[in-house]
Amino acid sequence: MTTGPIRAATVEISTYRELLVNLVRRELRSRFRRTFLGWGWSLLQPIMMTAVYALVLGVFFKAKPPPGDPSGMDNFAFFLLSGVVPWTLFSAGLGAAIGSVANAGGLITRVWFPRQLLPMAAILALAFTAMIELGVLAVAVTVFEQVVLIQFIPVALVLLGLQVMFTMGVSLWLAAANVRYKDVEYLTGVFLLAYFYLTPILYPVSFIPDTSILGTSITWRDVFLANPMARFVMAYRNVFYDVTLPGLNTMLWLVGWSTVVFALGFRYFVRRSPRFAEEM
Repeated sequence: MTTGPIRAATVEISTYRELLVNLVRRELRSRFRRTFLGWGWSLLQPIMMTAVYALVLGVFFKAKPPPGDPSGMDNFAFFLLSGVVPWTLFSAGLGAAIGSVANAGGLITRVWFPRQLLPMAAILALAFTAMIELGVLAVAVTVFEQVVLIQFIPVALVLLGLQVMFTMGVSLWLAAANVRYKDVEYLTGVFLLAYFYLTPILYPVSFIPDTSILGTSITWRDVFLANPMARFVMAYRNVFYDVTLPGLNTMLWLVGWSTVVFALGFRYFVRRSPRFAEEM
């Protein structure tokens, strides 16, 4: 495929940026409309998820998180939250974006606009929510652990931007495939369930055995660390739990994965988008 349609689709996003902003606003307004807690629900979900896992793992199974290096922090709730918040952005982003095109059939068949704005708006709305959640986490760590995180805010924003790119890339691919193959939505739910436990959110990377696979030079830890979300969780945990900068190798890995996945997802979506109307 030539780069012409890709370049044209990129220009269209810039041209229709006001529509994108309005779609993001609509997502934000509609998410908690007619609810008592409103935006409080965005904070309640990761807090409740963390509380349950902290209770089961920390109280029932007596599990203890590794101390933060170099912070020395050993708070299980903060250890879990630093992984749960980015995971929620990824999983909720896929869930919201995957049906964004298929569920807008009436609009797509009547009005022309860049179709990629639909999944992108869903991801950006969730990114705004995640930014608030990370801000609350930073304040909580500062208050309860007496650790100042303000100097790491730019790093956290860079991580958030990279994760938005990565999540958009996966979501664009799945949203385009879901228009024709409705099984994609159900398969994604099954995939996310397995992917959650294969990502070191409830446990540290050190729990993954560093032993060889079938006598090769590749270890089980190498395989797990090839998982992009594992790298994202590690990087967020560096900032909010270890209180240090992520390693250069981790950042380069995340930049590479995010760029490649976004480019491939965007390319696939643009290639498939002319057929959406007739496939609905």
